[in-house]
Amino acid sequence: MAHRGDSANVPENTFQAVKDAFDLKVDVIEADLRITKDDEIVFFHDATINRTTNGRGFVRSYILKELKMFEQGYNFQGEGEFNKTFPFRGAGFKIQSVDDILTLFPKMRFNMDIKDRDPKAPIILANKLKKFDVEDRVMVGSFHTKQLERFREISGAPTSAGPSEVWHFRQRVKKWMKKNVTKPLGDIKSLEQEEILGYTLPYFALQIPERILLLKIFKSSRFFQISHLLNMAIHVWTVNEPGDMFRLLEWGVDGIFSDNPKLLKEIIEFKFK
Repeated sequence: MAHRGDSANVPENTFQAVKDAFDLKVDVIEADLRITKDDEIVFFHDATINRTTNGRGFVRSYILKELKMFEQGYNFQGEGEFNKTFPFRGAGFKIQSVDDILTLFPKMRFNMDIKDRDPKAPIILANKLKKFDVEDRVMVGSFHTKQLERFREISGAPTSAGPSEVWHFRQRVKKWMKKNVTKPLGDIKSLEQEEILGYTLPYFALQIPERILLLKIFKSSRFFQISHLLNMAIHVWTVNEPGDMFRLLEWGVDGIFSDNPKLLKEIIEFKFK
């Protein structure tokens, strides 16, 4: 899963980052979404354009046409021998809208993350996904659980769990694990979500880091096994070290977000060749 496209090598969330990941034949491209002053949606992570462009100010302060006047690759320092050379200044990289990318990549699967708290953001996104008929190839996530709840009410596209939902899932699974610590999971074909979690889950994946500060979200492959028995996929972000990639693949992870999709693809091909 290419995190913001091929973001280790080219400016994140740009057309080139998406195209390079697409050319690598990755399974999924992850993108962050922000809404503009004229209610368009752009592939952009931060609330402001300060870090990645030659402009200043909040994304929501500009209409889409104005945002496209800035250089999206302006502050990308470069990698390896090109480090700190700002190789993409003047290269013409522009901020991309959801419409731009879905038009240019009509068969690609995406993981789209709603960054804004504005209640209209899920509505705008849901309408875009319906317009392009892509609800079956886009998973939607957000750090704001309320945004996911709003989105689920109006769209059939699958979502990942929000932070409070991840915490609930983790605590319930942890409790079950303590009660069944010696139970061999190989003898279990499936587990009922209602029995362990209290209700049928409205999401299809946990998209989580391995740890948050000092708290480890999971410590072993057993968490992955139980999640799979509950028909829940696990996607881990953001993984760039080869050793971590190998270990997570060994544990049965369903997806890995990485800034370096080429490296991840090589490791997957080596492990499963």
